Amino acid sequence: MARSCESCLGWVLLHHSWVCVGCKGWQQKHRERGVCPRCRRDGYLNTDGLCRSCLQAIRVEDDAEWALGIEGARPRALQLTIGSYRDGSISARPLRRGPGGGRDVMADWKRKLNQARANLDETPAEVLKPATRGQVPLFTLPRTLTATTVRAIADRPVSGWGRAREALVALAREHRFNRGWYYRVAEMVRLALAVREAEGTDLLPEAFLRDLPGRGDAVRVILLRAGLLAEASEPLRFYPADQPSTPYVTVPAPRPPLTPRQCRDCHAWIPGGWRGFRCNPCKHWREKYARSRCLRCRREDLPSRGGHCRGCYPYRLLDEAGSHPARATQLQIDLPAGTTAGVQRLIGDHSLRGADVTAVPHAARGQETLFNPRRDWSPVLARLGRRGPGELPLSEEARRLVEEFDQLILDRRTPDYRKNIRTLTILVHWLGAENAILERDVHDLASCSATLAAKPVCQFLRSHGLLIDDPERRQDVNLAWIQVAISVLPDPLASEIHAWVTLLRSQGRREGDFRDYRSIRRYLAHIEPVLTTWTAAGVTTLRKITTDHIEAAVSGRSGQERQKVAVSLRSLFKALKRERMVFRDPTRQLSVGHLKGLPQSMRSDLLAGLMDQAKSPLSRLVVALVAIHALPGEELRTILTTDLNLARGTLEVRRGLLRHTLYLEEFTHRLASEWLAYRHHRWPASTNPYLLVSQKTALDPDHPVVSRTLLRRTLPKNVTLVGLRQDRMLNEAFATGDPLKLMRLFGITAQTAMRYVAAAYPERTARLPR
Repeated sequence: MARSCESCLGWVLLHHSWVCVGCKGWQQKHRERGVCPRCRRDGYLNTDGLCRSCLQAIRVEDDAEWALGIEGARPRALQLTIGSYRDGSISARPLRRGPGGGRDVMADWKRKLNQARANLDETPAEVLKPATRGQVPLFTLPRTLTATTVRAIADRPVSGWGRAREALVALAREHRFNRGWYYRVAEMVRLALAVREAEGTDLLPEAFLRDLPGRGDAVRVILLRAGLLAEASEPLRFYPADQPSTPYVTVPAPRPPLTPRQCRDCHAWIPGGWRGFRCNPCKHWREKYARSRCLRCRREDLPSRGGHCRGCYPYRLLDEAGSHPARATQLQIDLPAGTTAGVQRLIGDHSLRGADVTAVPHAARGQETLFNPRRDWSPVLARLGRRGPGELPLSEEARRLVEEFDQLILDRRTPDYRKNIRTLTILVHWLGAENAILERDVHDLASCSATLAAKPVCQFLRSHGLLIDDPERRQDVNLAWIQVAISVLPDPLASEIHAWVTLLRSQGRREGDFRDYRSIRRYLAHIEPVLTTWTAAGVTTLRKITTDHIEAAVSGRSGQERQKVAVSLRSLFKALKRERMVFRDPTRQLSVGHLKGLPQSMRSDLLAGLMDQAKSPLSRLVVALVAIHALPGEELRTILTTDLNLARGTLEVRRGLLRHTLYLEEFTHRLASEWLAYRHHRWPASTNPYLLVSQKTALDPDHPVVSRTLLRRTLPKNVTLVGLRQDRMLNEAFATGDPLKLMRLFGITAQTAMRYVAAAYPERTARLPR
């Protein structure tokens, strides 16, 4: 059977053995065993000190460095071989021979080495170098233009691109092409303009468009509109199909009108002029229902609802009543409006082509409304149907607002382009662009359909002063959660919890430590199950809580869960005792405990190849900052772009009023430089001040930080940011054992540094761990 040889790892047919025939003969001839310096594998070596696989690879690949035994040559990967026939490696001569011969062979290897080094030192010639304007070439040769050529001129400014870009944008907007089409055609237009510069002409001859890799017809139309193309006497054809009898015309000829025909599913007659082989209701049924056999007409592979196809579904009640014993299907004619008398309207046919979509009367500028009831946008969407943004009637000011938003999204390369445009178009169509729009109307509209978006539209309207903010959406998320959690408690208990929250916000009778709503939410979340248990047992006030209740609440928990519940309960009753709302503190004798364990190292198999698994520049930079400089995840999210100084090789980390400076080594410096170049190339219009951005935060005018989920996704499975940071600091503690160096290197406190030194060298501490 075919399997891998244990010696050379090549795949061959082996019979009752684990070593191929070539390796057997090699082992009998060369008895010396050691580590091959080229592939770093253990095996049998010849007089050159090389294994059998490396000797073959050197001669096949012309590896002159290892053939000459040059000092400092880098190791090579082992070449995988499949099958062997009349293997001659057993009798192969060594690379370095005795003093009596082999001079010509060594000279040949030196010549190959010099040739390889010369190829590496050669600087590539400039691609499509601009020629002198007006210089007429003696003759022209066809060019080979590929994607490599496009990348070579990506950063080069080309003359005429401004005029061509205006024509490209107009063409894309005219035919409603997507962004992918825009960027692909833009690359071909820039390539054509670079060819124009290389030819030194003001107008590019149309024949040169044959050299483009593709999109020649679109480039022709754009350059003609921009006045940069010398049109040929007859339109050229740029597709590879050979049809010399009919010259290519850029605008395709109209298709012949379609004759009436039957739908393949319901057999209804489709009127002439309609495209496709199924009527619109049947298309909708195919998207909504699974296919099966119809119980009435016995036809197979049809979308069915309740066992009936669309043609038989209206007759299910008649069949159940027994008044229609026949199983035939009524012949239908698919009409656009569907207003035929005597025909039951089919469920699933929501065609609204005949809906009246006229201009909606709007309020005059400055006219205020007396009442602002919450709108239900479902009837509006049902009336508009599937009409595109360009099909809705708009006022002149509303149209100008939509066009400005369209251009802004196109320049920013914002995702969900169609969602944002459709949302704004429906809003200004229904409400007008003369007065400000309520923020809750935008969110209510977006919640009615997955094809609509709210946040980018709100940001655009707010920048133009056309948005009335919703106070409910400006409320803190954690505060809203706290209010909901308190509202479900009985009245005396709810007032006591509310007083505790007020005291934690340092708003009680006495000034105390201030807590933010996020910390208060964590406290309340820890004791929420305990409060629920007490209220179910009939406890309506915390004055009835005794020490037995506290012990029962924490007795069934252990570890960190017990510690969190105990800390939250002590904070609650301490605050109520301070405000004189309870007579005694039942948690006074409650032991919280200290559960801070020693930091642990990560397994070596998780760290192996960690940088190779990071595919994006963002992932590589995050891994380097955590695994090398031990930055915590929260600080990674808040690093500003101005804190990174590539000229000095430093990164300043803000920790409250303090600053910690990281000195970047060459590896991290290169990754940071690659990330900045990638960020500027992908989001050139980004104004987000933070160093790490994502597709959602880069162009967001609110300038949010990246999410914690994004940072976790940059790491492989079973690898965490906390684990990487602990492993780095513990490794440094093992290497130095000096807490002062850990404090200066990572900017940690003295207590944290001593924890890591104690974990690395427990014998140096006064108290040994259990």
